[in-house]
Amino acid sequence: MELRPYVLDDWAAVREVYDLAKPDEMRDAMGILAIPALELDPEMMALFRGSEITVMEHASRVVGFAGSRENSITWLFVHPSFRRMGVATALVRTIVARLKPPVTLNVVGTNAAARALYERIGFKLEREFTGLFHGRPCPVARLRYEPAG
Repeated sequence: MELRPYVLDDWAAVREVYDLAKPDEMRDAMGILAIPALELDPEMMALFRGSEITVMEHASRVVGFAGSRENSITWLFVHPSFRRMGVATALVRTIVARLKPPVTLNVVGTNAAARALYERIGFKLEREFTGLFHGRPCPVARLRYEPAG
């Protein structure tokens, strides 16, 4: 597997990964019918365009991507067929290494798998709150990473 910067030719694969993975992220927070496809979601498209995106490729196929803006992780999605293979961990570690600490991110509060991943890497809970996703309330956990020492 190889990490590299996003290029425009990756768009179809990134869109597919997002559209397959986003419902899993939101599963316990709201109905999946409330989640539009990436290309139909102006708010998410603006966030995507404003982020520095890194992709993980396996056999010339994009299997995951992550993004950042300033000192925040803005994106992390892995194709369901490639979960539990170290893709997310490698993406997060790569992004954290290039950002100035403290690094922050928001994660759906009910997404136990994502929270566990970030905690294994060293993120700590900063606060929990109710945010909005397309006008619907959504539990959010704000996590923070600061290297020791």
